[in-house]
Parts: sequence; C-alpha cells; structure tokens
Amino acid sequence: MFSRAGLFAVVRSCRAVSLPSRIVTRLLPLQTPTSSTLLRGQTRSYARGYRKNKSLLKKQKNGKPRELTFTIPDYISVDKLSNLMNCRVQDLIKDLGALGFKNITNDYILNKEYVELILQEYNYDLPDSTSAITSANVYDELKDPLNPSLLISRPPIVTIMGHVDHGKTTIIDYLRKSSVVAQEHGGITQHIGAFQVTTPVSKKKITFLDTPGHAAFLKMRERGANITDIIVLVVSIEDSIMPQTKEAIKHIKHSGNQLIVAITKIDKIGNAKEREKKIEKVTNDLMANEIMVEKMGGDVQVIPISAKSGENMDLLEESIVLLSDMMDIKTEDSKNTMAEGYIIESKMKNTMGNVATILIRKGSLNNQSILLCGNTYCKVRSILGDGDKRITKALPAQAVEVAGWKELPHVGDEFIQVKSESVAKKYITKREALLEVEANAERVNKLNDDRYAEAVKQKDEKNKSKFDEDEDEDMSESQAITGPKMVNFIVKSDVSGSAEAIKESIQNLGNDEVQCGVISSSVGIPTESDMKMADITGAEILCFNLENLPNDVINNKHHIPVKKFNVIYKLIEDVVSTLEGNMKKIFEKNIVATVDIKEIFEFTVKKKVIKIAGCKVSNGQITRNSKVQVVRGENKDVVYEGTLASIKHGKDDISTALKGRECGITFNDGFEAYKAGDKILVYEDVEVPRHL
Repeated sequence: MFSRAGLFAVVRSCRAVSLPSRIVTRLLPLQTPTSSTLLRGQTRSYARGYRKNKSLLKKQKNGKPRELTFTIPDYISVDKLSNLMNCRVQDLIKDLGALGFKNITNDYILNKEYVELILQEYNYDLPDSTSAITSANVYDELKDPLNPSLLISRPPIVTIMGHVDHGKTTIIDYLRKSSVVAQEHGGITQHIGAFQVTTPVSKKKITFLDTPGHAAFLKMRERGANITDIIVLVVSIEDSIMPQTKEAIKHIKHSGNQLIVAITKIDKIGNAKEREKKIEKVTNDLMANEIMVEKMGGDVQVIPISAKSGENMDLLEESIVLLSDMMDIKTEDSKNTMAEGYIIESKMKNTMGNVATILIRKGSLNNQSILLCGNTYCKVRSILGDGDKRITKALPAQAVEVAGWKELPHVGDEFIQVKSESVAKKYITKREALLEVEANAERVNKLNDDRYAEAVKQKDEKNKSKFDEDEDEDMSESQAITGPKMVNFIVKSDVSGSAEAIKESIQNLGNDEVQCGVISSSVGIPTESDMKMADITGAEILCFNLENLPNDVINNKHHIPVKKFNVIYKLIEDVVSTLEGNMKKIFEKNIVATVDIKEIFEFTVKKKVIKIAGCKVSNGQITRNSKVQVVRGENKDVVYEGTLASIKHGKDDISTALKGRECGITFNDGFEAYKAGDKILVYEDVEVPRHL
C-alpha cells in the first residue's frame, strides 16, 4: 500500500503524462479512482440557502488552501463526508465519479487514504503524513541501527537445495558424521534441517539448512533461499536437472545469493570417460537454465562429489569457506546487542511445550531473554544445540531450539529480542490492533461490493416481471447445484512447516466437480475442537508424522475418519483418491449377451391380445433381472431400453436362458413395438474410473 504522499504522486504523474486509466488502476488498490480526468473548471449548483463551494480550478488558482476543521476518520460513508465538507452529497458523488471512483452510492464507505485524496482535490490543507505503520513493519522501530564498530565475522549460513533424493541430506551426514537420512520416512527430507558443523579440513564453522526436495515443500525451500548467504545446489549425475531443481534455480535467482553447484552420486559411475560425459551433460543443462558456470566463463563453481565415498567433499568444504571469506560475512554482536533472526520450525513437545527452531542472524541469545515474534513472545526457558544438548548461550549464525513460547510462532517469521515482557505485550497489542484495521479494510471492501450488488438487484427487480424473477431464482439455484462439491479436510502435523506445506499442496486440488477445502491446519494431536469442527463440516482429519494417537481420537464417537501418514506424497495421493471418489459416477454399458428376435407370437387371453417375442440367445445369457436394449437395423437404433417382464420356455417361466436356447420374452412398461429381426442387447452398467 502506498503512503498518502506517494499515492498522490503516482496518480498525478500518471495523469500528467496521460497514461491510460487502466494503468493508473493497476497502481492503486481495488475501488480506487480509474479516470485520468481531474476536476478542473467544474462548477456546482446548490440548493437555495446552502453554502456554495468554489470550483476546484478557482481554488487552485488563488492558492489558498482550505482549513481542515475535522479529524479524518479511518472509515466514513460518502453521505457523512459530504456533511463534514459542507457540500451536497449528489455533487460529491459526481466529483468522485470524475475522479474515477465506480459504483458510488450514498452509503459507500471510504477509507482514510481515499478521504485524504479527495480532500486534497478539494484543496484542503492536510497535515504532513508519516510513513504508514502496518502489521508487517510495526516492530521495525524496536530494531537498533547498525553500529559498524561492533561488527564481527560470523559463520556462513548455507542452504542445500535440489530435487528430491539427489543426496542433500547425505552431504550433511558426511559433514556431521551422522545418519539423518536413515531416520527420514520414505528416504526424503520433510522438515528444514538446521545444523552447525565444524568442517573436517579448515576447522571453521558452517551453518547448514537442508531444505526438503519434495514438490510439496515449496514454501520451505523459498524460506531457505531467503535467509541464507550461500546456496549449494545439488544435482544428481544420473538425473541432471529435474522439476524441483528448476524451481530451486528460480528461488536462487530471486534471492540473489551466491551459488555453488554440487554434482552428486559420481561414485555410481566408475568409468572415467562415462563420468566425464555425464558431468558435461549436467554442465550444459545448467547453462541452459542460465547458471553461468566457471568452465564457461561464469562465476559459479561446479564440484563433482560423492558424499557416500567422500570423494571431493574436502573440495566442496573449502569452496564454501573460500567463498564466505571473499564475501566477508559479518554481523553485529556485543553485550548490549539485541538478538534478531528467523523461525525455522515450530512444534509442540509433550515434555517441553511450545518450542521453535530459530536461526540467529544478529546478536547472541541467553536464557531468560525475551523474544517477540508475530503475535506471540517467548521467555527463553532452555536452549538446545546440536544433539539436543543444553547450552547457555547461542551465537550468531547458530540454529538452536528454544522453549518457552506462549503460542507457537509462524514458520518464516522474523523474531527480535526486547527488553521485557511488558514491551513484548505492548507491541503485540499494537500489532493486533493493526491487524484488526487491515481486516476491517477487507470487510469494508466486501461491504461496498455487497451493497452495490444489492442496489443493482433491487433495480433489476423493479424492471422485471414476476416471471423473470422466478426464472432468475431458478437459474441461481441450478448454478448453485452445479458448482463444485467441497470435500473438507483438517490437517494436523508434528511441526508447523509441514502443516503449511500440506495445506499449500492440497488446497488447490480439484476440478469443476470437486474442490479440496482445508478447514484448518495446525500442530499437535487432534483436539475435541477439531473433532467438533470435522463433524460440522464433514471433514476428514489428516495426521502427519503424529505417532501414538489416542484411541479416543482414532475411534472417536463422531465416527470421523482420522488418517495417519509419515510420507507426504502418500498423503497427497490419498487426498486425490478421496476427491476422485466424490466425483459424479459415470457408467458405461458393457454388452454381456445378444438375443435375436426371430418371430412375433400373439395370444388372446380374456379378450386381450398379448404379444410375445420368439427369441434365440446367440451369445451369453439373459436373466429376468437383466437390463436390455432393443436395437433395430444396421445403425442399431435403440427402440427400447428397460427390463424384462418374463422369460418363457414353452409354457414354463424360466429365470435364465443360455446361449443357443430358444425362449419367449415380454418387456416391462407395456413395450410391444418390437419386430422380427430386432436384436436384444443385454448389458451391465460398469463404473468408469474418474480422475482429477
């Protein structure tokens, strides 16, 4: 959102160069002025005795701004604004239309920014405005300005990115001498892993972020790219560039960070010439995706490695250290420096309560420090380093797990250290008030749209007959019925990052018939509130990485489906299957038997003539409850579709007639318009599998 001064400058500059109104519209929010015509030379007529305003052109010529005698409210209707400005509401609506506002009525609600724009056009003397404070920047005033004298070198933060199963975590395992990959479900990373390692050769510290490679974790990879210094792009020598590799390249370009490419799994190709050929192919694919490698005159290092055998791992390590030394990465750290950083993961632990993995970008963190993040804060009770070891102090570029949060912070949010809990609570209250204002702005826009739609509807109702009204209602009802069916889910996960990734992955699944709806996504075991919401909305509960669910959750009294998953792609497959199961069923006819009508017999029973088709089963078998079609001619025109009334052999009723058997057949619905030479096709309705 522009500040008021910036908004005016944009509008005036656009008008000055006669830009089309559609361009001006794109620069402003919805419901903004779209016309490039200023109110120049316009005069107004007023009721007798009503104070007359001078034209805008005259006001601009005499250069005497009008004094503002009232306080500009956050929101005001056009009618009430006209009273404050002491002008006729009809004239104000006309002027707003000339300014480009659309769908204006007396009760149209204007926000403060638009009111200031209107008042400036009326030549009011407005007070100087400062940059707008929003929920996104309200905590900026708590940050201390940079003090160059306190800058010290810090370890680089390195994010490892790439396609799923290209060996990202194996690199971390080699450097940490651990086995993280063995603990991962399905062999794929499903959280952001944050580790600080001391490199084996240079003995320098590097903080690594291992981002998931699965397509569902796009948001996690994007966060990893935005909070890092150096990115190691992992590309398998076997697969080369894959979909998530391309997506990672997009994030890398957007972040502007330094890049090193690691070609992994070279141990799988023993032949030196074949290996060189594969490496050359990967290099060419990188160039095709605008990664300028050193071999081709660029500045991106490409290092073939094997984390399994350790081949060239020392070269990768030294390349990262050398690049970080060239970047001269520094941060501010002193006794009085307030810590700042980002939330990497957040979850709820049974023994510790709400905990969050944080990455410190500035300052150091001690026990009992107060951290402010989003709408929650933390009085640090404990700090866990690598291997869940308790530490008393966390240094810059270190990733640690912090306990003591009042509520779970949102993953990716920035945190800042403050002096006391009272300061944290004060700013949380301030931010919540700003969020409420922003929510009100959305509600006001919706209210304006609803009011305009209601006004149009009332106008249409006056001009239409009762028949037209009924027809419109029927059309509306049919449109409502033919809309996509919502299939609802509630997502519960072990960490907030996974809950977010799952929501992002499934909420847009669907088509014109069915649509996935995510009622909520949160951390922890399903609560009674989740159960009630699922019961009301008919939702399934999807539990991801939640072990040992209570029996009263799995076998709940509401009979709500509760499903457990440890691998995200299996969860997504199950959601797709559920959506497909809710699509409209389509059946196709599978012909299982053919019967030829040879002759037509007529019998008189109690003065009533009854026709019987003399038939012979040419293939398959026909039964009393068979579904049949009677077809005629070469084109097989259907003359009847239904069921049989009886099957006779001689005078006996039979239930089944097999291939080669002769029988007499009558049809339901009184159908007797068959002829000799017609064929009876016996069919079954077979359901056709539906796919999104």
